[in-house]
Amino acid sequence: MAIFREGKTCLPIDPKFQKKRKKVGKEKGIAIWGPVDPPEKLGIHGTYVAIDLDICTGCGICLEVCPQQLYEWMETSGHPNSEKKAFPARESDCVQCYKCETQCPAQAIRIVFWPTGRFGQLVSLVAYLFFLQTIGGIIYGVLFGPSLDLQTLFYVGWVILPVALLFFFSIAIYFKKEGKPGEGKSLMNTTVLVDSGTYAIVRHPQVLGTILLMSASILISQHWLAAIVGVPLIVWAYLEAANEEKGLIIKFGDDYKRYMQKVPRINFVLGVIRLLQRRKREVKVDRSKVKSCHSYQNLS
Repeated sequence: MAIFREGKTCLPIDPKFQKKRKKVGKEKGIAIWGPVDPPEKLGIHGTYVAIDLDICTGCGICLEVCPQQLYEWMETSGHPNSEKKAFPARESDCVQCYKCETQCPAQAIRIVFWPTGRFGQLVSLVAYLFFLQTIGGIIYGVLFGPSLDLQTLFYVGWVILPVALLFFFSIAIYFKKEGKPGEGKSLMNTTVLVDSGTYAIVRHPQVLGTILLMSASILISQHWLAAIVGVPLIVWAYLEAANEEKGLIIKFGDDYKRYMQKVPRINFVLGVIRLLQRRKREVKVDRSKVKSCHSYQNLS
C-alpha cells in the first residue's frame, strides 16, 4: 500500500530487497543495501532488521516499542525526510515480535526471520545434515535392513516415523491457520501465540518431530553413521528450542509464561497427560455450568 506524504507517493520498504539490491558497505557493522547517494539517498540499513532510511521519517516509534532496545538514533543531516533516523544497531538481538514493523507509520521496516551470513550458513548446514541423516538412514534400512539386525528396534523405528512426521509438519497447519503471519511473511513469522493442536501437547512440536525423525532413522538403519550424525543434531535441536524460548517470552510476555506452565517443551508423554487433565477439568466446569443453569430454571 502506498503512503501519501507532503504531496508525494511513498512506497513501503521492498520485502525482496535482498534479491533486488546489492550490499554496498557497512555502518557500525550493519549492512547497507544500495543504491546510495548521501545525503539525499541513504538506502536500506540492516539485514535481519531492515530499515529503508529513504522512507523513514524519524518518528521514533520503533525506538519506543522495541522490547530489546536494538534501535538507536542516527544523524542524517541533509536528507529530505528528516534530520535523524532510526538505526538497527543491535539487529541480532531481534526476537521477531514485529512491533516495530507493524507500528511504523511509514512502513519503512522489514523483519527478516531466516538468518543470513555465517549463522545462516550454519543453520543451512544443520538442515542439510538433518535431511541427509533422516532420509539416508531410512533408505539404508529399507534396502539393506537393520545393520545390527535388532528387529524389535527396527519395527519401533517404523512406529515412531508417522508420529514424527505428524509433529514435524504440524507447523504448516497450525501456524498458517492460527499464527496470523504478516502479509508476504513465512509461516515462522507468527504474530499470535499458537497453543492448540500439537501445540497443546508440546511447545515445540517441530523440534520434537525433528528429534523423533532422526531417532527413527537410527533405529531403522542401526548404522553407526546415522547415530554419529543424529545424536549431536538431536542435542543441538533441543538446546536451540530452549534458547528460542528466551525470545518467545519477550515476544508474547505473560501469555507465554502461562503456556510454559501448562505445556511441556518436548515431553510428548507428559504433554498428553496434561492435555487429558485439562480436558477433564473443562468437562467438569461445563457440567457444573449446566447444573447451575438447570437449578436456576427450576427455581424460576
